[in-house]
Amino acid sequence: MTAVFNVAVALVCMAGMFAAWRAVRGRNLADRAVAFEAITPALTCGMLLAAVITGEDRFIDLALVLGLLAFLTTVTVARYMEGRRR
Repeated sequence: MTAVFNVAVALVCMAGMFAAWRAVRGRNLADRAVAFEAITPALTCGMLLAAVITGEDRFIDLALVLGLLAFLTTVTVARYMEGRRR
């Protein structure tokens, strides 16, 4: 079971690093917004993996809050980008 968690942690870290690289190297605001939206599930999965590994329930609460904040951020950025085009 430990090997499965190690592989899962490595894959989540790689996904977060690739998304962070895209956020830094993005050409425009839309690329960066999508990259930050890809970082959020990686962080959420990392928190859920930490909850399973450590047995702490706080990580699950933090993952739920992060998901809600990510949704609100997506809506806000989309409205901002839509308003800029007009």
